[in-house]
Amino acid sequence: MRWDGGVRRMSTESKAAIIKTGRSQLRVDIGAVSIILITVLLSIILGATTSSFFSYNNIYSILFGVSIQFFAIIGFTFLMIMGELDMSVGAVYGFSGTMLGTLMIKTDMPFILAFIVTILICACFGMISGYVVTKFRVNSMMVTIGMMTLIQGINWILIGSLQGYTFPDTYRHFINLRIGAIHWSILFMILIVVALEILMKKSTVFKKMYYVGSNIETARIYGIKSEKIKIITFAVSSATAAIGGILATSRIMHADVTTGVNLEFLMITAAVVGGASLFGGKGSVMRSVLGLLFLSVIFNGMIIFKIDPFIQHVIVGFILIVAVFIDTLLNKMTK
Repeated sequence: MRWDGGVRRMSTESKAAIIKTGRSQLRVDIGAVSIILITVLLSIILGATTSSFFSYNNIYSILFGVSIQFFAIIGFTFLMIMGELDMSVGAVYGFSGTMLGTLMIKTDMPFILAFIVTILICACFGMISGYVVTKFRVNSMMVTIGMMTLIQGINWILIGSLQGYTFPDTYRHFINLRIGAIHWSILFMILIVVALEILMKKSTVFKKMYYVGSNIETARIYGIKSEKIKIITFAVSSATAAIGGILATSRIMHADVTTGVNLEFLMITAAVVGGASLFGGKGSVMRSVLGLLFLSVIFNGMIIFKIDPFIQHVIVGFILIVAVFIDTLLNKMTK
């Protein structure tokens, strides 16, 4: 009887687990499809009210811009899944392009080597932030705001030293490399998003981020080295932001103090709109990129209608407030 009962209980529990998994998968699919449908609906409205929105050049420009910012949102999303924020992502984004140009101009360093050195330097910034957050139990937002200020200061000093210099051709043409008629960054974005979506669902390494974000104490009990994972992820966040910043600087062909300014707020908005939670435990890179695409369509529409840039910030700020409110409400309901 016990054996039979055990079998029956096991069978019931297995069915419950399967049902739960199916529902979880369904929620993920519905979340992604919802963002796509809203973006498509918004695009149809913009296409019906303007003559230029659905032009090839305009649509391509939106995708091209997203493919650059996409790099910054990869590591940022990983951190949000673990319940942390990296407010220095915009500063790293601006600094990386300046740093690479400085290395090439001041030391005659080849582009590839300067690229690698720049990524490593930026990864060190993230690693320092992660170490302070995990070892001293300091709020990640406050630590990375301090790191943001430090990096911005260094960036301004470097930009001042580059006055009168022109970036080498290999750097300026990097973003314009194409595979056929399409920029490499767009194709790379599609490949990475698909690969990460599969890995985040199947790989144990990526699943650990969700465990840490859902309940860090339980994760520790089960032997997950949460501190190590967070430090590495902070480094990854800075490294991926650095790649995006290098591409952005290559696109405008010069170092600019405004590159990456307020990018962190755009990343938060895109990630939360895409289903990530400020409380951790939820999110995916694919959804964050869809959120980024949604915001890019909004920005593009506002530019077409010549809406004042200050009003644009008001609208995006409103979207962030609504997204955070809904996230907080859902988190309370879940608890």
